[in-house]
Amino acid sequence: MFNFFNEIKENIKNPKGLEFTGFNIINLSGHLLYVEGHLGLINLSKEMISFKVKGGVVLVQGSEMLLSELSENTIKICGIIKKVEQI
Repeated sequence: MFNFFNEIKENIKNPKGLEFTGFNIINLSGHLLYVEGHLGLINLSKEMISFKVKGGVVLVQGSEMLLSELSENTIKICGIIKKVEQI
């Protein structure tokens, strides 16, 4: 499966001591959230979606949200995204 962030990581020079680990989140205009590197879904509702990531949990709050894609390492959430925080 194609992984956008891995392609970038492989094609840039990595300065000494800088490691790319964990997860990546892209929030497009508060209507689409794309996540790479999740470790599992915890909660799913139209107002809140939470999932595990390396180092904690990410909470996504909003309205009319739905999970439009869920794979082994990616999540795509559509809807009105009001808040994204890692706890």
